[in-house]
Amino acid sequence: MASQPFNERVEAFCRRLTDRRIDGSLAAAKGTAELLRQLITSSRLNTPEVMLAEVKRVGLRIQAAKPIELVIGNIVRRVLHIIREEMEAEQEEQDDDLLAGAAAGAHTPGGGDSVGGLSKAFRHPGATSSRTLSLHNLLDQGAMDEALASAAASLSPQSSAQLGGRGAAASPGPGGRRSSLDEKEKERRGGKAAQWDRKQEVIDGLNDLIQELKDIDEAIASQAAEHIHANEVILVWGYSRTVLAFLRRAAEKRNFEVVVTEGAPTYQGQQMARELAAAGIRATLIADSAVFAMMARVNKVVATAQALLANGGVMAPVGMHIAAMAAKRHSVPFVVLCGIYKLSTLFPHNPAVNFNDFKDPEDVLPLTHEAVGIPRRIAEETVARMQAEGDESWKLGLPSSLPQLTIVNPSYDYVPPELISLFVTDQGHGFMPSYVYRQLTEFYHRQDFILDKRQLDQLIG
Repeated sequence: MASQPFNERVEAFCRRLTDRRIDGSLAAAKGTAELLRQLITSSRLNTPEVMLAEVKRVGLRIQAAKPIELVIGNIVRRVLHIIREEMEAEQEEQDDDLLAGAAAGAHTPGGGDSVGGLSKAFRHPGATSSRTLSLHNLLDQGAMDEALASAAASLSPQSSAQLGGRGAAASPGPGGRRSSLDEKEKERRGGKAAQWDRKQEVIDGLNDLIQELKDIDEAIASQAAEHIHANEVILVWGYSRTVLAFLRRAAEKRNFEVVVTEGAPTYQGQQMARELAAAGIRATLIADSAVFAMMARVNKVVATAQALLANGGVMAPVGMHIAAMAAKRHSVPFVVLCGIYKLSTLFPHNPAVNFNDFKDPEDVLPLTHEAVGIPRRIAEETVARMQAEGDESWKLGLPSSLPQLTIVNPSYDYVPPELISLFVTDQGHGFMPSYVYRQLTEFYHRQDFILDKRQLDQLIG
């Protein structure tokens, strides 16, 4: 359905993700949102059903390019949620128009009995025009659906004309919205399908989402004075752009000290300490191994996260679990700064969650280091000796007793929810890990929690 140039842009973006040329979750989220905005503005996406299918298809393609970036799936879910909200709003408008037409029909001869009964049903305290089931309207939902059908059947031709054909001309289809058979029939006959009249609202919602991503750090930093108090000692791990902006904003109104860990093996904590000192904030640089020893002097730990999972745990920079355990042991609050775009519907045990990404081992130990050359030199000497002795078994593999050196450089730690005190997001409020489930229902539609059916099959099979 998408045009060839757009598909080429998607593939180019996927190659950049795979080649690690897009650094950071925010850049991946912005790129995904901008691609989906280009997709939705396409003139060929004229119905919400087609729009949902295309957004999901393109989103899964981008997610497959880098599964570790869970924010890609999060942005896809946000876009799907925007579309579904407009579909529900359109359905509510149709229901309201239908009820208004039924009320007008009550004043026509022969229409008073049935419409009067319907009016009583709709005046029921539990009645609602929403098509979403809840404990409050569950018992009234059947009466509502029956009343809507009866109202549509009782409309006079004049009332139908007043509704502009939106009420009686088309009955609600599966999923609570009008069927798109008329658009498909028009396409079959060679005519041009009418554009969905709420498409512009979807585009406006996407523009708001992209602007939200651009203002993430500023929105989080604006809350700094509420969480950092005078003369506190704050511990941070390594380097984080979001944490740095947060502390700079707090320094405008508070005097405090920051303890910064080096963040091995990249030692970006040294850069963090330099930038804090340049901003006039007292900073102390320590080794990662000194976190537990220093925690007794700390009033609060401020951290960031790669992803916020559905159980309230986070994927954080490697080493953060150590800091979280030390904070728990000393009863020090552990605060996570996290944009809401990092909120994922996946749990830690989901097969789709790839917990780690392994970086260049040379960051840990350069290839020119003597320790790297020892196993290679011993292996070469062993092969030469076996050849001199006429032993050809070296061709099948060297003895396992030879020394080997494996270097592992993981990127992330998993911090469980019981070690986290508070999340501070760009939505202007903080919440505890136990409140994450409410955030999920606010920003995502339940139908989109699992984007790929294969993931769902793995979960239930």
